[in-house]
Amino acid sequence: MTEEKNDIRGRRRQAILAAAAEEFCRNGFEHARMDAIAVRAGIGKSTIYEYFPSKNALLTAVGEQMAERVFVELSGILHSNIAFRDKMISYMRFLTSVLAQMGQKLLVLFREDSSMTFFEEMSHQYAEQQYELLEAEVVRAQQAGELRADIDPIVVATLLASLTSTMFKAREVPLESLVDVLMRGMGA
Repeated sequence: MTEEKNDIRGRRRQAILAAAAEEFCRNGFEHARMDAIAVRAGIGKSTIYEYFPSKNALLTAVGEQMAERVFVELSGILHSNIAFRDKMISYMRFLTSVLAQMGQKLLVLFREDSSMTFFEEMSHQYAEQQYELLEAEVVRAQQAGELRADIDPIVVATLLASLTSTMFKAREVPLESLVDVLMRGMGA
């Protein structure tokens, strides 16, 4: 019975998080309403507070869940058994698609000072994890002879992490072209 109860609680928590993500992205943090989240989740408003003590705690949980999903997917891409060049193309495609899907919704949240601080803190923490993944993959590629041994993995990771922001500029540059230019400069 306890396992079934935990399963129900887990599903209810996920329903609350999904409903909250939609509400926050649609209306922003300041204008998001807990009763609207409850309706979306199919529960009573007081049930939300059994899981999350405040709207801030709920926003934190939503952000952490989103970041964790992205991190798990990125880890899968970077730990895949394919050439470094192909990993970087997959990495950039994935991040570009995530940013495109979430971009407009997150702009609603970024307009508000209260949620901006939260997302700055979360993005800093996430960026550190991303850099560590990239650095480890650069070292692996160096050891495999795919990249020159004399380049600094931290510099390469920083460069690769910054490339996705270029995808939203006025110029359309194919990901493959960006990666190929980098590979010619870093290749063994």
